[in-house]
Amino acid sequence: MKILEVVFTLRPGGAERFAVDLTNELSKANEVTIMAIKDDSVEPERNMFYASELAESVTYKNVGISKGYSLNKVIKIYKAIKNEKADIVHLHGHNMPHFCILAIFLLNRKSKFYQTIHSDIHNGYDSLFYRFLVKTVGYQQRMGFIALSETNYRDMIDVYPKIKGACIPNGRAPIVPTDRFDETKEEMASYKSAADSRIYLHVARCSTVKNQMLLVEAFGKFVEKGYHADLVIIGSGFDSKLGESIRREAGNNVHFIGSRKNVGDYMLHADAFCLSSDFEGMPITMLEASLVGLPIVSTPVCGAVDIIENKVNGVLSEGHTVGEYLDALEYSYQHLCELRQNSLKRKDDSSYTIENCARKYMDFFKS
Repeated sequence: MKILEVVFTLRPGGAERFAVDLTNELSKANEVTIMAIKDDSVEPERNMFYASELAESVTYKNVGISKGYSLNKVIKIYKAIKNEKADIVHLHGHNMPHFCILAIFLLNRKSKFYQTIHSDIHNGYDSLFYRFLVKTVGYQQRMGFIALSETNYRDMIDVYPKIKGACIPNGRAPIVPTDRFDETKEEMASYKSAADSRIYLHVARCSTVKNQMLLVEAFGKFVEKGYHADLVIIGSGFDSKLGESIRREAGNNVHFIGSRKNVGDYMLHADAFCLSSDFEGMPITMLEASLVGLPIVSTPVCGAVDIIENKVNGVLSEGHTVGEYLDALEYSYQHLCELRQNSLKRKDDSSYTIENCARKYMDFFKS
């Protein structure tokens, strides 16, 4: 089977991380191309962040469109997809169908089109555009939609009951130490403000959706109450206006270290993982944390409520306030050993592997 995976870029991000993992796994038994539509010669270090991790069996192509939206760009993307003559065209990113709309309508009898819902269905996937898309090609079963968690799937079917849909939980390739493992251990130790300090890890680019302001405010109060803990934040964008305001709010126990390719090494040396999002689909970083046996402290968003059994392998805050997240942090600290033991017991039997995920995608593609 010839499969075309379509992304905006290969920049650092959960959807991009997942697309690369899925592409690599699918390429073991299929002819797979991953196509980035945005010009990768602009900020290549950022936009090609995951390119070096593509398997040799994967073909990478770049459409090379500039920033912005226009009919000429839609036509250029249509031609690029048409030239691939793929059996399956799999789209990532809630705005991607806007750019691929011509290809979806003109090529859907030759290629099967699928869209993965990477976030909460109410975060851009229930717009007038999507309702039009679903009521045309969607309800005619000429385009399929994939939700990333049971919670996300129920919401999707509630909004679009007649679509060709599937629930396929995200998967992640195995997390293994890299050649920077020992170096990372020393780096993580250097962030400890006290010898017995526990390291909490957050991985995400700066974004209002990720609500890092909530995280740093709650963590500041957490430390003020006498808990020996430090928060390490991996991710880009904290030099933006929003990022600068978050950094100003963060205390000395919060460490912003930028993007890292060997995130797994940092997780293997952390004590707990933090997620503070307003909404999610199925966060890849949370899957990574679960696969290394890290307890997770999270707001009650899609994905988190599917992975975390509250106060067993992690802690769900009751809501999205600073006080509620602070309560979750305190519980995690006070019961960390128990949470860690439960998380480690579950990691080897996890269903959130990329092998399981890719197999389910193939079954859906063939259905």
